[in-house]
Amino acid sequence: MEKYQNKKMRGDNIKTVLAILAGSAFLTLELLDEVFGGTRSVYKNKARRKNSIFFNFEEDYNTKEVQRFYSLLNKLKSQGFIKKKQAKKGSLWNITKSGLEKLGILNKKKKIEYESKPDNKIKIIVFDISEYERWKRGWLREALTALEFSMFQKSVWIGKNKIPEQFFEDLREMKLLPCVHVLEVSASGTIRELS
Repeated sequence: MEKYQNKKMRGDNIKTVLAILAGSAFLTLELLDEVFGGTRSVYKNKARRKNSIFFNFEEDYNTKEVQRFYSLLNKLKSQGFIKKKQAKKGSLWNITKSGLEKLGILNKKKKIEYESKPDNKIKIIVFDISEYERWKRGWLREALTALEFSMFQKSVWIGKNKIPEQFFEDLREMKLLPCVHVLEVSASGTIRELS
C-alpha cells in the first residue's frame, strides 16, 4: 500500500512540476517552494537573517521530501520533459516540448476504464515504444491490464477480450498507433494458459 501511495504522490508531483513550468521558468528554490506550498517571503527573510540566499532545508522541509523532489527533477530531466540552465542565483528549470505533451496527456488522463467483454478469439498485442517515451509504455501496460490482457513477454500481451474502439482512439491521440500491432489468432499453438 505504501508503495502505491508513493507512486501516486510521485505522479501528482510530476503533474504539479510540469504544470508550474508550463507557466514559465523557475529557479530551483522557487519551484521547491511552489511544489511544497511555502512562501517566498519566509525564505527571503531567513536569507537576510543569515546573510545568505540559502536556507536550512532541515528546518523548512522534511529532508527526505527534498531528496525525493530533486530525484524527481533529475528523472524528469533525463526523460527529456524538463531542462536545466545555470542562472546567477541557481538552476533555472524550463519545460520542453515533450514535457508539454506529457502534461497535456496527464491533464486529459482519466481513469483507464475500458469495458472488458469476453471473446473466444485470442488476441496478441505487440508494441515497440522507444525508451524516450517510456511513460507511454507504462500507460499502455496499464490499459492492457484493465482490458484483462496478460503479459506474455515485456512487449507482447495476450488476451481473449474484445478491444473497445475507445482504446484505439486513445492510441491515436497519444500517437501510438504506428507502434502497436493487434493480431487475432485462430489456433492457440503453444499458448496453453488461455486455451
